[in-house]
Amino acid sequence: MNYPVLSSRLVVRCALGMAVLSLGACASEVDPNEGSESESAATGGTTGTSASTTGSSTSGGTGAGSSSSAGATMGTTGAGGAPSGATSGASGTGGGGTGGADPSGPASVSSTSTGGDPGTGGGDDGLPPTGENSVAYTGCSMANNIGTGYKRVGGKVMWNADNYQTGAMVVQNWTNPNSSSWQLFDRKMESIGGKDVVKAIMVQICILSQRATDKELRDMVKAARQHVNPGTHIYIVGQPVYNAGHDCFIAGAGGADWTDMKAQELAKDSTINENMSYLGKFILNNDAGEVSDGCHASSPKGENVLGEQAKAFFGG
Repeated sequence: MNYPVLSSRLVVRCALGMAVLSLGACASEVDPNEGSESESAATGGTTGTSASTTGSSTSGGTGAGSSSSAGATMGTTGAGGAPSGATSGASGTGGGGTGGADPSGPASVSSTSTGGDPGTGGGDDGLPPTGENSVAYTGCSMANNIGTGYKRVGGKVMWNADNYQTGAMVVQNWTNPNSSSWQLFDRKMESIGGKDVVKAIMVQICILSQRATDKELRDMVKAARQHVNPGTHIYIVGQPVYNAGHDCFIAGAGGADWTDMKAQELAKDSTINENMSYLGKFILNNDAGEVSDGCHASSPKGENVLGEQAKAFFGG
């Protein structure tokens, strides 16, 4: 089953589910440096008796389908926001919902009766899990920035960077399921209780200036599936993007935006996107002191910004 796009910097939590208005994460390099930017736009679906988005909507009784469309709004927010352009589905005792949204176009939401459990998330409903350490991640030093900031701002659902230093681990480090990067991942997995704890994994596309081939990107996703239980949801994301006019020198000109574009492409590719959705964008503002070296998040400010964005989607 495929899932709705989840995007960056603004999350709305509903009484019977969660309408994610964005999220994203990542960065790249072989040296601790990378880039980031993001936009926000979203629509969300709630479960049970109705579903709606900004604009006109119709709703039906429990289990009945409903739909609505609205143009997604784009923008950026402060440190407390989550990535952008998102949609979400929620499961409830009376029905399950899925939503789809795109940062630049209309969005739709539908709900159908599934009788799902509203509390767990992850798996086949596309919602983020709620258990401690239930969201794993891969990536490079920018992923490490996110994990560090996430712990500092009180996040517990997604992994933190404790004993999990992923610096310089770009796409090519994650293509071989037996690589030292995946061995590090497995040790972290064991330390938090094993595979059964993990219900979702955020796979970050991190690059150097030479980028990565489509085969390497697909091999990375396939390797991720080998290290988690079958059916574990994958949130695919590029490395963080920046405010307009700023580029990360490690990823090269336009590199950070390229990783975001490739994440969206993979999420739409029916040959690889089973149980996978686009997470959205993590954003850093170089002009606001959130970047330390032209690429990486500053500490603690930039790390905390990324941590809050992750927390806005995955929860605390």
